[in-house]
Amino acid sequence: MARIEVRDDQIDIRLSLAEEVLALHGTLHIPLRHVMGVSAEPVPPAAWRGMRIGTNVPGVVVAGTFFTAEGAVFYDMRHGDRCVTIELAGERYKRVVVEVDPGQDPQVVASEIEAKRQAQ
Repeated sequence: MARIEVRDDQIDIRLSLAEEVLALHGTLHIPLRHVMGVSAEPVPPAAWRGMRIGTNVPGVVVAGTFFTAEGAVFYDMRHGDRCVTIELAGERYKRVVVEVDPGQDPQVVASEIEAKRQAQ
């Protein structure tokens, strides 16, 4: 699970060492000006998410970059019920979907991102 830190002008998504290995990716830094929307809706399971660089074991872990018809999507999730989904423009990823740490509430994180985005 990821730890999301919202700063004045960017979002930092920090992965644990195990997640970095599974996702083949380190911390993500996303400028708030590139965020088009955010939600904390549960993400349903799917056997196929697209071609990938990373790990996809349905029902266990989805971590890494997935190439879909709409563009690249980054996932880091186990169950999908504590996810924050960030829609992007002008970034490598069209969307970032991460399951937040147990110490974070996905609704609160999504609201914080939306408030900072609206303030810009």
